[in-house]
Amino acid sequence: MKLILQDKNKYILKVGVGEDVMAELKRFCKEQGIEAGVFYAIGAAKELQVAWYDVDVKEYTKRDIKQELEIISLLGNIAMKGEEVIVHTHGSFSDENMQLVGGHVNKLIVGGACEIMLEKLDGHIEKAFDEEIGLNLMQ
Repeated sequence: MKLILQDKNKYILKVGVGEDVMAELKRFCKEQGIEAGVFYAIGAAKELQVAWYDVDVKEYTKRDIKQELEIISLLGNIAMKGEEVIVHTHGSFSDENMQLVGGHVNKLIVGGACEIMLEKLDGHIEKAFDEEIGLNLMQ
């Protein structure tokens, strides 16, 4: 990941071909001390894992996709769980037939490009496991 521009607490980032967007965002936020933030991105993916959460069963259904896809929209937030940076991301992706797939994003390997606008928020957002929902939620 490359920092293209920083304007106070806003960052324009370029994720390189073959890099995992989730891992790179996590690393960047840890290095920069970002404990609360929001981001959005566009670009292209060549591999991803999306998921859908079933609240009743408290379990994700996951789908691995290995093909060239356009990143129509990628958005999420940054929070902490103890000392760990949590990157929570949802995305929409389009194939060559302009058919969409989307959901919670666990993994996203960049194809052609990925450009991110990240905004660091002042303060700290903490997540903790919620027994009722079965997920790590903001506290």
